[in-house]
Amino acid sequence: MRKIVAGLFISLDGVVESPEKWHFPYFNDEMGQAVEAQAKRSDTMLLGRQTYQEFASYWPQQGSDVE
Repeated sequence: MRKIVAGLFISLDGVVESPEKWHFPYFNDEMGQAVEAQAKRSDTMLLGRQTYQEFASYWPQQGSDVE
């Protein structure tokens, strides 16, 4: 059986909506490493429509050396 793990951007007071408005000013290398580590442990990702559209527009433009 496979495990489902949710990775969320959530504020200390429980806000998860509109992370583009509050988390990017605080995004740093440490946070990037944590997000990358979680993604690398996954073999499948379930994305919402907006996130999928952003990923779909980004990845076709990248070379094979980009992980």
